[in-house]
Amino acid sequence: MSFHMEELHLETTYGLPSLSRRWKMVAACVVSSVLLGMFAVLLKPVSYTASTQLLIYLREIQPGPDLIVSPGRADLTQVENEIEIIRARGTLSKVVQSLNLTQDREFVPAMTLLQRSVQWIIGSLQASLDESRRVQEVAVDSLARHITVKRVGTSHTILVNVTTSDPKKSEHIANGISQVMLQARVSAEQDGNRSPLQRERLQGLGPSAYVMTPALAPEKPNGPRNILIILGAVVAGLGIGSVLAVFLDFTDKTIRCSAQVEHFGVDCIGAIPVLDDKRVAFHSGKPAGQKEFLPDALLNQTLLRAAVAIESARARIFGIASSIAGEGSSTVASHLARMAACSRKKVLFVETGPGSTPRFFSVSGSPTTTGRVDMQELSAGAIGDLAPPGAYNGDQARNWTAYCAPEFLVDYDLIVVNLPPLERGAEFRMATQNLDGVLLVVRWGSTRIEQIEHAFTVSRAVPSDFIGAVLNMVDRRMIGQFGDKLWEAEAALVYRRRSFSRGKPIDAT
Repeated sequence: MSFHMEELHLETTYGLPSLSRRWKMVAACVVSSVLLGMFAVLLKPVSYTASTQLLIYLREIQPGPDLIVSPGRADLTQVENEIEIIRARGTLSKVVQSLNLTQDREFVPAMTLLQRSVQWIIGSLQASLDESRRVQEVAVDSLARHITVKRVGTSHTILVNVTTSDPKKSEHIANGISQVMLQARVSAEQDGNRSPLQRERLQGLGPSAYVMTPALAPEKPNGPRNILIILGAVVAGLGIGSVLAVFLDFTDKTIRCSAQVEHFGVDCIGAIPVLDDKRVAFHSGKPAGQKEFLPDALLNQTLLRAAVAIESARARIFGIASSIAGEGSSTVASHLARMAACSRKKVLFVETGPGSTPRFFSVSGSPTTTGRVDMQELSAGAIGDLAPPGAYNGDQARNWTAYCAPEFLVDYDLIVVNLPPLERGAEFRMATQNLDGVLLVVRWGSTRIEQIEHAFTVSRAVPSDFIGAVLNMVDRRMIGQFGDKLWEAEAALVYRRRSFSRGKPIDAT
């Protein structure tokens, strides 16, 4: 039978739940951002900016019987010309000479070893002639990089900013530029063809500058404060981590909650956490005197719910299968068989596999305080006449019941069959003959939805074939984080009762 899988609308929550689920990744992003912020603070150069404002106006002769020179309004072209004059190399060269910036290592760095080698190769005489010119050019270029000149809005005011590593130096250079500008006059005094009377009358006419605000030494360095940089790094790391957490949850198509399983039409019975060597459900006949292990409470809770579902379905012969290989169906089947054996039932455990003969185990339990369970493989004589070798192979595999005598299965109260995964199609269908139901095992956080869809299609299974489903290998810390609040409450309840579960037998009757 074919099974048409409807489009899944996952109920996994996003937003703040994503942050709580992936808090380690978010914390790692925040820590990384803080470290980068601290690294930037350590490498950030300390600089100070001093500013001075110059008002550009035009000196002109007022008409009348007497020659009166008065300030007038300069046009925008003249203001732009004054800005270019300040940026000109001639003006900057005068500032360098007046302030002796050629001796400042911030403006004229020391020569490197390569430059000294080239100078020695060229020759000391030629180098000495060009050294002063080179130093002057380097200082002018460096000063041009340290200053910014711009017009303030639509006014006739020019703002000159000087940035250096020392506040006093910035103040000194900014005031030096304003002094040079005040001394630079385009007057008739420079024209030798005019008479002394004309030069006296025309002296000082044209554009001029007035220092509105002299430069003062800045008290604080440029840029944001270090604490603001660190706080910005924290906010950036939190934002990046949050976006990444939501994105990973949005693109994660693996099964992580019962709602996703139930969209396939199969009821999710419970969750089995990742088990370690110190948290097992049953014992397999340990020698006397060895340390007893504490049963895992959440595993026992899920197995009891599975036993109730099997009893409700009146299934005496049932199988346990996974959608794909490696999801832990063998472990779940073994635990379920041992739990049933503890409830005074005669249990047969059957292992089926591709290309191999099925193996039969008799599971017997002792309803004592130790919860001791033994699993013993049955011999061929106990099972009956075996089928010919090689009969159980590939798509032509025979059902596992073909290996048993007709009266062999009647002697058992419960038969648990470990089935091939659904993705093996023909093997799964052959092994599920004569079964009363199947329990599906899905690995949490590993099996993708597309894989389950493909497994259902290949096996031609329908939801009515399954007693229920179990999520296996669930991260204990994630129980309840994907919307399974009932599981979260049950997990908290069974762990509170853990101290009372030691040494008590499990009885499903």
